[in-house]
Parts: sequence; C-alpha cells; structure tokens
Amino acid sequence: MPDGEEPRKHITEALGGRYVAPSDEERVERERVRNLIQAVLSCYRALVSQEADETRRAELQAEEALYTEESRRQISMSAAERQEVLRTYPELLARLRADLS
Repeated sequence: MPDGEEPRKHITEALGGRYVAPSDEERVERERVRNLIQAVLSCYRALVSQEADETRRAELQAEEALYTEESRRQISMSAAERQEVLRTYPELLARLRADLS
C-alpha cells in the first residue's frame, strides 16, 4: 500500500455504523415482495408481447417501465413500502393473469 493511504473499509464501517442482518421475518418479507414484483413485471411483458394495438401496447410498455423501476429499487424499499406491495400486488397480479387468459 502506498504511503499515506489508509486501508479500504466497508462502507458501513467507514460511515461509523455496523452491519445488522435482517431478521428471518424481514428476509421472508423481502423475498415475497421481490417475487410479487417479478410476477407483475412478467405479466406486463407478456401482455406487451401479445398486444397488437399500438396505443394499448404503448400504455402497457409504460406500466412495464414502472414495474421495471420497482424491481430495481425493491432492495431499498422501506418496511411501509414493502407492506404496500404485499397488500396491493396480489390483486393486481390476479387481474393481470386474468387479462392473459
């Protein structure tokens, strides 16, 4: 290591904190949220690929983009946001699956 350089630290340590692992319940909740978001996103992708009407396809692609962003940020969701997903996405998923049938 060059003179004057400190060894690299994990970001948590560098910020003066310590890592606290999520509880088993939180891990299960995060997995359920991830699975729901992925299922909804998958439905939107399928609907986009099936849609012949360009206007409706554009609407579905906008929704797909929204849920793609949800998928990207799901790891940093707050507990309240995760609870909102768990509360609302099952109904949305059921509607999307019905549209696919």
